[in-house]
Amino acid sequence: MPVIALPNALIRYDLSGSGDPTVLIHGSLVDRRTWDSVRPGLDPSLSTVAYDRRGYGESTGAARRHPVHDDAGDLAGLLEGLDMFPVHVIAHSYGSAVALRLATDRPEMVRSLALHEPPYIGALEDDPATAPEADRLRSSLRAMRALAQSGRPEEAAREIVDALSTEEGAWGRLAAGAQRSIVRNVDRWVEEIEDPEATMPDRVELGELLIPVLLTTGERSPPYLHRIAAAVADRLRNVTFRTLPGVGHVPHVSDPNQFIAVLHGFLVERNVPST
Repeated sequence: MPVIALPNALIRYDLSGSGDPTVLIHGSLVDRRTWDSVRPGLDPSLSTVAYDRRGYGESTGAARRHPVHDDAGDLAGLLEGLDMFPVHVIAHSYGSAVALRLATDRPEMVRSLALHEPPYIGALEDDPATAPEADRLRSSLRAMRALAQSGRPEEAAREIVDALSTEEGAWGRLAAGAQRSIVRNVDRWVEEIEDPEATMPDRVELGELLIPVLLTTGERSPPYLHRIAAAVADRLRNVTFRTLPGVGHVPHVSDPNQFIAVLHGFLVERNVPST
């Protein structure tokens, strides 16, 4: 079982494929297995590392005081331990905040970023037209957090999953094993959502980023995620913005072939060099 020992964590990872080095960062409530449907399609052209962030799956370690910074530091340590950088970074949801922090703090480690629906509610606050929506979303997050902290993690998990879907009863359609896994990870989600950087990036840093970015949103995702993605795209200087047809918040699970094709297309179109 490949593991990297870091000062504050033991990070479990899987390494496969051949070609340009690439790392896959999972979002909240899940672990590295969320990428299982994507990796076979990436492996012929990319060397992929899928790993469990600290506290998820088979990775362990100290509680994160500043989750975004701590997770980015863990990732830098993993890549240094593997002597595998610069990398293409593919990240989902909260993992996008980790990816952007790594790209800001350690730009020499990152060749490109592919981000799907970062949870940057704060990106809506600058526009008077969307600021009330940001307030409502933050209120909903506080209510979900209160459920989790009052000993009702399954109710919190249900609320979170349903809020990320436009289809009624999203939680109920999950397999029982997936539900149990998500409930186990609710405490980690609370850690992450309490970090201001998880919902609002540094505006100056975002505007100064020169690394190529693919930013995607799902056609069937809730409209607030579309508006967040558009607001983030407006702040980036070197961005390709795509709406993925027929999918929602987890395109790497619901339509991995489309997701893989979009990733490959981005790397070809941007001609991201291998050296």
